[in-house]
Amino acid sequence: MVRIIFCLFIAIIHLSAYSQKNGSIAGKLLDSENKPVEFASVYLTTINDSTTIVSGTITDSSGSFNLTDLSLGEFIIHFQFIGFVKQKKSVLLSEENKNLQIGDIVLQPDATTLNSVEVIAIRNMIKKTEEGIVMNASDNLTQIGGTAADLLKNMPGVLVDADGAITLRGKTPLILINGRISGIGGADRVTNLEQIPASSIERIEIITNPSAKYDADAEGGIINIVLKQNADWGTNGSVALGGGFGERYRINGSVLLNHRTSKWNFGLAYDNWFTTRTRKQNGDRIQYNLPNEYFLTQRRSDERIVQTQTARFNIDYTPNKKNNLRLEGIWLFEGQDNRETVISTTETSAYDFTGRNSRYANEIRRFHTGELLFNYTRKFSNPNQILTFNASSSIEYNRENTDLSTQTLSEQNFAIGNPFLQKTHNYEDANLTNFSVDYVHPVNDKGMIETGYKGILRFIDVDFLRSNQFNGNFVTDSVSTDIFKFSEQIHAAYLQYTGWIGDKQEPKWKYSLGIRAEQVWNKGNTIWNPVSFSNDYFNLFPSASLIYYTPKRNMFKLSYSRRINRPSLGRYNPFTDITDSLNIYSGNPKLKPELAHSVDMTYNYSFKKGSVTTSAFFRQTSNVIMPYTVVDSNGVGFTQPQNFGNASTYGLEAIISYNPFKFWSINLNVSGYNLQIEDTDPTLNIQQNQFTGYAKLINNFSLWKNGKIQITGNYTSPVAIPQGEQKEVYFVDLGLQQKILKGQGRLALTVTDIFNTQQSGYRISDSNFSFVRTRKVDTRAVMLIFAYTFRSEFKEKLLENKFKNE
Repeated sequence: MVRIIFCLFIAIIHLSAYSQKNGSIAGKLLDSENKPVEFASVYLTTINDSTTIVSGTITDSSGSFNLTDLSLGEFIIHFQFIGFVKQKKSVLLSEENKNLQIGDIVLQPDATTLNSVEVIAIRNMIKKTEEGIVMNASDNLTQIGGTAADLLKNMPGVLVDADGAITLRGKTPLILINGRISGIGGADRVTNLEQIPASSIERIEIITNPSAKYDADAEGGIINIVLKQNADWGTNGSVALGGGFGERYRINGSVLLNHRTSKWNFGLAYDNWFTTRTRKQNGDRIQYNLPNEYFLTQRRSDERIVQTQTARFNIDYTPNKKNNLRLEGIWLFEGQDNRETVISTTETSAYDFTGRNSRYANEIRRFHTGELLFNYTRKFSNPNQILTFNASSSIEYNRENTDLSTQTLSEQNFAIGNPFLQKTHNYEDANLTNFSVDYVHPVNDKGMIETGYKGILRFIDVDFLRSNQFNGNFVTDSVSTDIFKFSEQIHAAYLQYTGWIGDKQEPKWKYSLGIRAEQVWNKGNTIWNPVSFSNDYFNLFPSASLIYYTPKRNMFKLSYSRRINRPSLGRYNPFTDITDSLNIYSGNPKLKPELAHSVDMTYNYSFKKGSVTTSAFFRQTSNVIMPYTVVDSNGVGFTQPQNFGNASTYGLEAIISYNPFKFWSINLNVSGYNLQIEDTDPTLNIQQNQFTGYAKLINNFSLWKNGKIQITGNYTSPVAIPQGEQKEVYFVDLGLQQKILKGQGRLALTVTDIFNTQQSGYRISDSNFSFVRTRKVDTRAVMLIFAYTFRSEFKEKLLENKFKNE
């Protein structure tokens, strides 16, 4: 199958577009008083993609423009300049009229950009697309100064737990950075979004039911993090600096620079985030089969010093209108110093004291990641015909060292004897390499064929060592010390056809059919205590979608796709985490990947003051993966992911945007879904019906000139999990922003978790225990941020990004 699709791919590339003679478009821009508009932007885009610029220029002193060396075909021509309403119109270059004169274009003044008018209108915060939704990072005022995980808390359909783990409609999504699988934040499929500062992000895109042209490992959908970059002409830049406090300090800063000429664009960016976070955790377990340790009470506190730094460069070279090359490099560093204390107390069922100890951990982490990327884009005579090649490779060097001390205590908290000392280290070296070729070929102005190939190579080595103090010396614990090696190859080819009925710019119907073939080889093994596994599997992933547009451009979409969820390294890794010696965790080398069929129905309705998007979704999953906890005869809880047979998920979701007044906009997202597990092992005590619901309300106000206020509220219902439920989570955030320095500067103030209510926890049980745990992180914090943008007229990069056409 892969060979067949690859041959089709080669054949389509050789179907070069028929030769066309060059054309031109000329005209003049005038204002409402018939005066020429000088230095206005005039650019041409394809009929199907308003983000792909075919040609562009600026008007001269007489307001005139002339676009030359154009292919014949149908385009959209755009006109824009500060202080005027943007305009666009369809144009056709044909053999009969290849030198088009469109005459005078009159631009109307835009009151919302004039200094003499107080601006109070608010744009929509969440933008609906055919594939999902988009939110600008700058619109998320309450999370400026945080991380990528913080930004996602306000995204529809997304849940972020206390550890920063991300789920979309109940499943882990595929996280992309600038549209690609990246080693930044983690090479083992689980991207740590706590490592990416919010200040480096331009926008977040969500695809709920991806088609065959996307990676198949996206059962929960796709979240694409688009990092900031500037492509304005000349030299431009922006800087930001923020500071504040929760229980401890928080500091962040960023710099963005670029210089662009007719053929070159050079860019540099740097972001940092420094903070100290505190956390308190309470655990209470009843152990029915242990009369002397019937009640286990744990009180845990920690202080974590965190620093994150990222630096990026890019070099773009455009020798002509048909070719573009890009080289990009990214470096990320994260350091964490964590000091943690857990006090554990045991009692009989009559509450008689039987034992207590204090376990202290001093954990030092240093993570380094470097990534290099290359992109080549080739355009043909037909502007809708595009060939793209991408290659990237990242290297990770991660080191974690932990010193552990366990001290036995009396009931009065006096030390008994000497402490028991341990040391662990967890060293990880990883390499992730991606390479892909994608080709788009238009078909008779009524459709297009997309095809391509992608390869992913992943190599990870984990060196885990545990040693215990004995007679004053540290002796290696051979049972718990080992080296784990993991390697994986994924080769995929896809073919997708997209067609439309009606006008290409505003079709009545749009449909797509696709197929993706993927071959996977992976294997893992330990060196000293032999554990090994290998997988070799081939799968086909079909997809289909149908979109209907009403005369008023409301949209109904029905889509289907088959997806896979491959276990991450953390779920395979057999090493145990003993930071809390009475609650340990390990991966499971025997895990099988999940396979899912997904159906999604979406209806989008727009009206004068807002819009409503409703979705119904269904997912049928085999080999569903979930964590399961057991408590042994020594009172040690052991958690490990397991396959639980088949499961079905069905749910409803709604996104409501409403502008009751010009100064006030509302975005409400509500969702509920139920997971039903089938064919479960009868020896496992799990809930077979698990429901989750949540609501997110975002209020935006513009009550005075150049100022904004944002108030957000989040509520997540108790979430059913296999052995119990996670506790409800709710919190309110506040953000304010004010333009200063003639619009080039911004001041922003954020207050997260105003009422200090955000905490997490869960309740689980089995035949021999019940366990309740709550966790409270210092989520209430205040941040003040100043940002300044210079020599950048068309985009304000740090606190008010706008969609760009580059």
